[in-house]
Amino acid sequence: MRRRLAAVVFGVVMGVLVLVLVVMIISMAKPSQPRLRVGQSPRDHGAEAWIEDNDIDEMIEARNERRRRLGWAEIGDELERDLRRSL
Repeated sequence: MRRRLAAVVFGVVMGVLVLVLVVMIISMAKPSQPRLRVGQSPRDHGAEAWIEDNDIDEMIEARNERRRRLGWAEIGDELERDLRRSL
């Protein structure tokens, strides 16, 4: 009888712990929304512009590095050569 009661109590405690864990996981899974004033944007446009500007420079430099390894002219040099040909 005592063993059966202990098993039931243990099962109930484990069930409560599992339920608490599930509730905690669900509450943490939702990202919190920023509190904004009326008319404010949640995006930082200045930071996005800075990232975009630097990304373009980094992409061009990466392409130029690959072109140098292949022995090709850099993008700027190739554009200049094409422009001179068209004139």
